[in-house]
Amino acid sequence: MSQKLSPIAPSAADTQSLPQQLTVSSHQPLAGSFAHGSLIDGTYRILGDVGQGAMGVVLLARDEQLERNVALKVIRPERLRPGFADRFRQEAKVMARLNHRNIVAIHAFGEHDGLPYFVMELVDGYTLTQWLGKRYHGVELELDVAILNEVCLGVSAIHAAGTVHRDIKPSNILLDRDLHARIADFGISTSYGEAGGRTVFAGTPAYMAPEIAFSEGQVGLITPSADVYSLACVAYQMLTGRLPVDGQSDIELLAKHAVEEVAPPSQLNSTLPPAFDRVLLRGLAKNPHERTESVEAFRAALLDAMSRIYEPRRILVAEDDPDFRDALEVKLRMEFPDADVVCVGDGNSALVAIDDLEISAAILDLQMPGLGGIPLTAALRARDDLAKIPVFVLTAAGGPNEWRLLHHIGADKFLVKPVDLDDVVSMLRRMLRERAAS
Repeated sequence: MSQKLSPIAPSAADTQSLPQQLTVSSHQPLAGSFAHGSLIDGTYRILGDVGQGAMGVVLLARDEQLERNVALKVIRPERLRPGFADRFRQEAKVMARLNHRNIVAIHAFGEHDGLPYFVMELVDGYTLTQWLGKRYHGVELELDVAILNEVCLGVSAIHAAGTVHRDIKPSNILLDRDLHARIADFGISTSYGEAGGRTVFAGTPAYMAPEIAFSEGQVGLITPSADVYSLACVAYQMLTGRLPVDGQSDIELLAKHAVEEVAPPSQLNSTLPPAFDRVLLRGLAKNPHERTESVEAFRAALLDAMSRIYEPRRILVAEDDPDFRDALEVKLRMEFPDADVVCVGDGNSALVAIDDLEISAAILDLQMPGLGGIPLTAALRARDDLAKIPVFVLTAAGGPNEWRLLHHIGADKFLVKPVDLDDVVSMLRRMLRERAAS
């Protein structure tokens, strides 16, 4: 994952030691002891403001003892009430229980002039929200899935520690310079037991699972499944450029999450293989019992879909032996479940399919009624859009002369019957990957 974005220069002249990609605000969100230039507990020098939320402010600070930059989160003075202070301490405790490369690490907790704060590692880079808004190109599937893979690993570690994050969204996902992901902001996370906890309305409506939005106060509904839903929303947004539902208000968003059918992502992004439709739509199931059972299962499904990106979308089989044609069709449908397998029994029908359909690969019999494998191969290679697709020609009677001619006009393989269908599939996969790589 080597893609990088243009640096964002620091805004203050005295921040020459800051990461070059970190956005630092010159305004002072907190006055008094946490103002710009203040020294906290004799250790942390405040350098700027890097993020603000409803409950706290994240400041950029310099640890003058260890000579490193850190992120310091402090509760807003107006939120300094018993409930919020307890929640702030709980957030620090949750982070302290987690030790994972894809979760922001916490270094220390303290109180300064009556305001609680904690110190975290500084992630030199962007939030996922910023990165999605600034990346030069659209969806880059391999890179996006690599980022999602790391996000899933982080969320899985959170669940393994008995915690539900409850606010998985792009602004709470941090990317460093090499685009490695870390989960941040555990302000509304909660523990769960075997029976689950009691639901409390908390989170971000655009990414909130329906059972959280419409079951407030019921027992047993806060489970990791809510994070699976939010994570599927993030994945949908990354891979299509859009959220699964949209609305003009929070109420409208919540209602649509509960009742609106989500469009298959491949309808919004035509370059996205259909295998991703099943993964994302199952992760977005409105009923948690029908949803992907865990973040780890969601991650495995994403990686499996990624492994299928080079598989064909439509395979043409032209074979006049009905028994062999049927066997080949069954094998291809089993091995390539997302592909459309078009089978015909003569060369003329094959030529019509070539003209009318978007073919990804062709398996042709050398000798058939009407046109045979040689003129059909020539017809495929005469089309610019089909010049690079894999073309296999099967024969029960051909020999070296036919192969030399087929090779000359662009056939990839010349196979003598009887053929091993597993060999046909493995050769087809290898050829598709080679063509994609080139």
